[in-house]
Amino acid sequence: MSATNEKSARSEVHGQHSFPAATSLVGVYGEQLFRILEQTSSGYVLLDAQNRAQRWNDGYLQLFPWLAATLKVGIPLQAALQAAATAAPASAAPALSHIAGSHQALIARQQAHAQFQLPNGRKLNLSAHALSANYTVLACKELQPHGNEAESLSFFDVLTNLPNRRLLLDRLSQAMIQSERTGWRGALLTIDMGPVAGSSATTGESPAGLAQNIAQRLLACVRSCDTVARLDATHFVIMVSDLSPDIEVTTVLVERLGERLQESLNGSYQLGNKSAMLEANIGATLFGPHSRSATELLQQAESAMYRLRDEEARGLHFFSPEQRIQANDRHRMEQELHEALRLGQFELHYQAQYSVNGDVNGLEALLRWRHPRRGLVPPSIFLSVAEETDIITPLGRWSIQAACEQLARWRADLQLGKLPICVNISARQLRQADLAEQVQGIISQTGADPALLLLELSTQALSPSHADIVPTLTRLRTMGVGLSLDDFGGSFHMQQALQQLPLNQLKLSQSLVQRLGPNNAAEAAVQAAIALAARHQMMIVGAGVETLEQRALLAQYGCEHFMGYLLSPPAPVSQIRSLLQRQALSSLQEAAA
Repeated sequence: MSATNEKSARSEVHGQHSFPAATSLVGVYGEQLFRILEQTSSGYVLLDAQNRAQRWNDGYLQLFPWLAATLKVGIPLQAALQAAATAAPASAAPALSHIAGSHQALIARQQAHAQFQLPNGRKLNLSAHALSANYTVLACKELQPHGNEAESLSFFDVLTNLPNRRLLLDRLSQAMIQSERTGWRGALLTIDMGPVAGSSATTGESPAGLAQNIAQRLLACVRSCDTVARLDATHFVIMVSDLSPDIEVTTVLVERLGERLQESLNGSYQLGNKSAMLEANIGATLFGPHSRSATELLQQAESAMYRLRDEEARGLHFFSPEQRIQANDRHRMEQELHEALRLGQFELHYQAQYSVNGDVNGLEALLRWRHPRRGLVPPSIFLSVAEETDIITPLGRWSIQAACEQLARWRADLQLGKLPICVNISARQLRQADLAEQVQGIISQTGADPALLLLELSTQALSPSHADIVPTLTRLRTMGVGLSLDDFGGSFHMQQALQQLPLNQLKLSQSLVQRLGPNNAAEAAVQAAIALAARHQMMIVGAGVETLEQRALLAQYGCEHFMGYLLSPPAPVSQIRSLLQRQALSSLQEAAA
């Protein structure tokens, strides 16, 4: 039998028609979801609300061949695993029982992932993903033993082997779906270490030694089902879920966790002959039913943590929407932003945009502030102040200049030289009479190809008529510069904007994309936005994609370009080449139709 016929025969055995009970899920998400799962995992099994097997692929049975005789549609997965372990030879029974136990820990939601070794020596990572109130996927990924570490590096921190931001947001998205399903609440805590007032800021530890020391202390404070992630230097995040359906009880439990963390983290860190006293800044936010998005939750926790930093205080601080930047803090930050621009403390990170086939076809430049004391400050902390003051204008010009300089450096590069870069511009910039002349001057100075530069407008920057900015945008388009519109679909004036503005690209509102999921609350709005873009023959990008189901639904509705933490987080320029080369990128490609 040829390879093609063999694949076809396997598809007939394990394809959609063999799993009628999964038809409702297929109807919602389309076969797109299962094609993605084929590419993102070595094997998967779909469970219903009663944890009965409803669908699996060939890869799952290749990993666990002893289940071939016991795994049937409608049979509880744990019953099939236990039956196979019971029927196995005595020499294999302990290993099979351990594997069954790992499955059970995920089924019972005692933990979100597990690693174990198969009898043949292959190592697997098993993770649970809640797709809706009725379905959960257990996905298996084989861990490569040697040489090919790209897949591990794309999800785990190199120094500590903790989950990185990408994997954290994936797990947080799943925990939020689970919270929507059960009503039980959880919390996100961000931790950053700083020297005790009056002590030396030098720890004497290598970056690896310090990070590993902090990681060990954090892991000792949490449950096995919780997630501890490392984002940057001494910046860690803890996600705890299923604490309580009561918000007051959840708050008390988080406060107790904060006390344990401070007791464990605050103290001396030593390596060799040097030591320093460090204390923890801990920001926290709660999540539960009807929470917005994983990215927004992380921003809330970081905002609470940076509030402590600005006040030069220590301890645990909860995020509150009412706690905005006060007038004194705003004035101080404005001064610091001017100083940061003068001293060159800003940098651009780049987030990749992907085609439906998984190819990188563009980059978005995102502003970051590397503060000498606070470390890497996320834009959620400082952009609101910048946008309300005059600093946003020179800061925006700096961003365009830095992006064009990067385009010029990559111009002769066969791999990077054809990637367009999208730069956000503010409402204040947009209404500068000489904006087009500024951009023309930067392009002439740097030698950047204007066809590879896109300037992105926010819908919030548009006036109802748009007439005041049309001449400037028309001049930019005449120069060859592309124009993108952010937050598309989130207002009632999109048709008018498309008719009046010379746009090239549209980005779906992240709030719409992140409402796609188990309840599919934004389906009609997303489909309408995609159809409107197609009618005007414009590229539309699904922005803020955090889960597999969001990507699958967007593809089903006709969106062919995506970006978000599911695919890759923003990265410094030094990591862009390895991002393109990483073999893990191909894991998100869909199987050919």
